[in-house]
Amino acid sequence: MSAIATLKPESTQICIEAELVFYGKYATDDLAQKIVLEINQMWNEPNAKLQLGSTLFDIVFDIKYTCLGNHAVLAKVLNNTNYAVNFIRIEDKNLAERSMMGFGLGENSGHWLITDQLGDSTTAAHEFGHALGLPHPDQLDFRFTGMPPIMAPRGTIVDPNFQWNPLAEPGALGGTMRPIFRRVRANEVLQVLRELNPENLENLKIGKLTNQLFDDIGRPVALNRELTFE
Repeated sequence: MSAIATLKPESTQICIEAELVFYGKYATDDLAQKIVLEINQMWNEPNAKLQLGSTLFDIVFDIKYTCLGNHAVLAKVLNNTNYAVNFIRIEDKNLAERSMMGFGLGENSGHWLITDQLGDSTTAAHEFGHALGLPHPDQLDFRFTGMPPIMAPRGTIVDPNFQWNPLAEPGALGGTMRPIFRRVRANEVLQVLRELNPENLENLKIGKLTNQLFDDIGRPVALNRELTFE
């Protein structure tokens, strides 16, 4: 997912803005609202701050959405040069059998599944992190550190109260992280801004413009202006 970070000295804020353009069979306004609410709430929850010179800046996420039909999204993607715009197809299945953001970190195109309980499960916030360029952490044992970070993958070792089954042995069946317990940590927010140049007050472009659309099962669509996109 691409985004734009803007340094605002007058309000001592760094604002990270993105627009999620949803399309596909299940791209409804109600679901889109839930997804964007989850992302905004979770990524703003740590109240992360960044010291630049003598000024301490608050980092604020402002994520918006649009739902478009297939023909409208095709017209938009063919002309998109805006790093704030991302294209997410929402369906009930795909070849990867999971929600995904393209085929690499930082891509602004994705294919998400309603079976991942989007807006209710931390999956949308997790995929948002991947799309901002964040990988899974190298560390996969977060016992004694509180709630696991948002970028922790399934199978991560956690304290018993964050497991699928609190009584299971760590790493055994039921003894790994239940994703609903993930939370964004301040250091993950700071990783998103690792390339911010305090000497340059212009917008920081995050991620990359792959501007890719997917078909209903997650196959990339070859784009051209004559395409009939279904």
